[in-house]
Amino acid sequence: MGAAGKPAWYVRLWHEGKERRFGAFQSKTKARELYEKAKLEQKEGRFFPERYHHGGHMKLKELIQGYMATNTKKTVKNDWCYARFWSKRFSEVRLNGINPEAIDQAKHDLSHGLSNQTVVHYLKFLRHVLNLAVKKGKLSRNPFAEVEMPKLSKGRLRFLSLDEEDRLLKAIGARYAPWVRFAILTGLRQGEQFDLKWVDIDLEGGLITLPHTKAGSIQYAPLSQEAKEILQNLESWQTSQWVFPSKNPGTPIDPFNFYHRTYLPALEQAELEGVTWHTLWHTFASRLAMSGATEQDIASCLRHSTTALVKRYAHLSQTHLKGVMEKVSAFGQSIPKPAISPQCVEKSEKITGEKNEERREDLQTVDTA
Repeated sequence: MGAAGKPAWYVRLWHEGKERRFGAFQSKTKARELYEKAKLEQKEGRFFPERYHHGGHMKLKELIQGYMATNTKKTVKNDWCYARFWSKRFSEVRLNGINPEAIDQAKHDLSHGLSNQTVVHYLKFLRHVLNLAVKKGKLSRNPFAEVEMPKLSKGRLRFLSLDEEDRLLKAIGARYAPWVRFAILTGLRQGEQFDLKWVDIDLEGGLITLPHTKAGSIQYAPLSQEAKEILQNLESWQTSQWVFPSKNPGTPIDPFNFYHRTYLPALEQAELEGVTWHTLWHTFASRLAMSGATEQDIASCLRHSTTALVKRYAHLSQTHLKGVMEKVSAFGQSIPKPAISPQCVEKSEKITGEKNEERREDLQTVDTA
């Protein structure tokens, strides 16, 4: 079916080992004319598919809108964030106007403030949507063929020290400092935290219900006493169903806008480098390790099914176990020995000498006998 709901015709043709699609055509006759012409050109060696592509005239935001209307993936929450970015970035650009240079520039802009892993998520979303456009004959080729993805390295594990946390909280201000602190105390991802509703919070039981998670299933996160106090001090429960609402109480805060308009400027003011919102998650996990939590406990708090991804924090717990090891050498020394005065030492030595002299005399007597 065409965009207006009317029948549309497409041509499928194999060329150089690949399936090519052409269309859409308003009638079967026009589609057959192209097919016969293309087959003749193939036979004569003068067939160039690019001349017959009718796709590429749709705007990217229209393509994304159609894709998201049927998106039932587990990551749909994050996909909406990516969709809004690309729709705004190329709001009036048609599919055939998106080139590798434009994507590279967007990649460069995203890298200012976002980790390479997050940038990859944004790029993969656009690549997937454009691949669907090629598959449906709406685009001749995907420009991502000439785009290099950011390299992901296993660099130094970045987490906030107490001093860095203090600087960040002061820089971001009294209104948003509890939001940052809450992330460090709970280990919630940004999307999970900003998507919270008050019906998901059980303050009495100290538990958060997370209906939409990265794992795609309902999960639960415990609340510490401090985390509960932060929630109790929020005023949004009186005005909104959302725990972290935007200026419009009827909608939650937009993670992308908050990150770029509030969080990044605070990082710059606090002079913190290499820090993203995900660093707060690493800070939560790192402090669990440094507090002596087991790998299984850390995995449970992070809501991981295994401890495989937790081993990166193992060296932190080992460092802090040095203090525990000192307890071994101190074992048995908890009760202090009584102090001995010099006079007591002198008297003890005199008594010991007298006893030794008596013993020698006794031995001599035995030998004589």
